[in-house]
Amino acid sequence: MARCTLLVLLVAAVALVVPLAAGQPWATCGDGTYEQGSAYENNLLNLALTLRDGASSQEILFSTGSNGAAPNTVYGLLLCRGDISRSACYDCGTSVWRDAGSACRRAKDVALVYNECYARLSDKDDFLADKVGPGQLTTLMSSTNISSGADVAAYDRAVTRLLAATAEYAAGDISRKLFATGQRVGADPGFPNLYATAQCAFDITLEACRGCLEGLVARWWDTFPANVDGARIAGPRCLLRSEVYPFYTGAPMVVLRE
Repeated sequence: MARCTLLVLLVAAVALVVPLAAGQPWATCGDGTYEQGSAYENNLLNLALTLRDGASSQEILFSTGSNGAAPNTVYGLLLCRGDISRSACYDCGTSVWRDAGSACRRAKDVALVYNECYARLSDKDDFLADKVGPGQLTTLMSSTNISSGADVAAYDRAVTRLLAATAEYAAGDISRKLFATGQRVGADPGFPNLYATAQCAFDITLEACRGCLEGLVARWWDTFPANVDGARIAGPRCLLRSEVYPFYTGAPMVVLRE
């Protein structure tokens, strides 16, 4: 979401939010820091590379793991967007490795959101143990709104319907990598087309994926202004995004016509 700015942290598990001037990555940063050249930093950087290599070598574009002995153990997760190539996933994983320290001023617990991937690195393993979610969330929204002449109530209903349909498709069959893209084609000139993606981490069940995504849909308009023209919620268990412009590759898996 190239036009997005960081909005709010929904869960108190991470205390500090640091938006970067250049946009990506959008980072949420936890308590506790490590020193440059420390064992923790070495473990974190090595784990970031391991996650990159693991995710980009599989069709599911997903990897989890840990590295190092206590008290310097680092736990991590990397989830690349389901429609991108393995090489693009590799590149995003490289960005995680590059940004993990600087984005959060060497915070031990960091979540990094990019357009192509989501990563979490932490000194605690609770986000990996949680197989239900949604876990600690980062919310992002566009800095622009739909046109002033558009029917905002109709727009909200259309976004909700598209998000719900896309989420249901993502959680409907594990062969889809727990990922789906959607498009709504309508007649309102203020928002003739809407686009969405929904995705879950590949280590949870279809039932948990559906519940996680449905929870994000339910809180969507409690989180964002009614007329915002693009937004996303990203966490270690599931992710949801909507826009008024196409942002994914390939034909949509779900098409709604109104």
